[in-house]
Amino acid sequence: MYISQRPQVIPPVTPQPGHDAPASASRHPESIPASADSGAGVAGSTRSVVSTPGAVPVTVETSKLDRVSDPRLEIKKEASAPDGMYLVSYTVPGSGQGVSNLTFPISIGAGPQRTPSEPAGIYYAMQFGINDAQGNSLGDGYIGLQPGEDGKAQVPFSGFGSHFTAPDGSCDADGGPGASNSTTVDFTFGHQYNLTVEQDPQNPQRLSGYIQDVTDPEHLGPRQHVKDLYVDRKVSLTTSYSGFVEHYGKEIDRSSQIAPTAGSFSAPFTTDDQGNIKVGSVKSEGLYGRFRNSITGDLQVTRVNGEGKALKFSFQGVGYQKPG
Repeated sequence: MYISQRPQVIPPVTPQPGHDAPASASRHPESIPASADSGAGVAGSTRSVVSTPGAVPVTVETSKLDRVSDPRLEIKKEASAPDGMYLVSYTVPGSGQGVSNLTFPISIGAGPQRTPSEPAGIYYAMQFGINDAQGNSLGDGYIGLQPGEDGKAQVPFSGFGSHFTAPDGSCDADGGPGASNSTTVDFTFGHQYNLTVEQDPQNPQRLSGYIQDVTDPEHLGPRQHVKDLYVDRKVSLTTSYSGFVEHYGKEIDRSSQIAPTAGSFSAPFTTDDQGNIKVGSVKSEGLYGRFRNSITGDLQVTRVNGEGKALKFSFQGVGYQKPG
């Protein structure tokens, strides 16, 4: 018997961790270009081990996100938006047929807030793939958070490709084939949110999105529905994919326009038919995009038994100055 997934709170890893990404199928990087600086991204890294007798070993690693040893202000000939900045990948336990649900723990500690007068914003998102019953890929989608003004944020929930529809949303995805939803929710910087994509047990062609504030495990926030995506056949969710942070909303042509942001991605998890929670792993893939060599930041990775369980990061464009 299928037990519909209820939002679960995965206890934070102890100790807590101490900073080019595709925003859609149309923006997947073919590859993350190698840096000309052989030491990029690893210089100055440190590693500490926290363990007690009989306990699973926990390590915390800190390093610079910088891809070059001396990041400098960069000005491009043309402005663009969106601009991918930071990329992660993930995997969760599951069968070759995929899983019926995925939950992504995300926190945004700081970042620009998009407003009617200031269109520049920051987008933290996790992507998911879908397969048909034969394991063939049918497309992908994302769910994430875009902070706005007055304690609110948008939760986009979109699918890319001709197999998706969204009865309560739009019939395109970033201007291409697909379907998109967006829901306004209460939001607080520094809070931990679980973003869930869940297959309807009564209708396996419907994928529902949810968000829940799980900052206080003793007083969980309400689990809020963020609309549905429909697929034209029965599907499952793939067990590995990627997530990202991007600048969006306002075209930029220089690194100094990339405002500081800080946040975290923790390992996604899935719940099986018996209600068992299976936690996966998350990996930093580093900075990417046109400004990958002119962004500077820090990264902290928490590993449990060698697997990445939490990424905490902060970064900004070289030359950024807070508006005065």
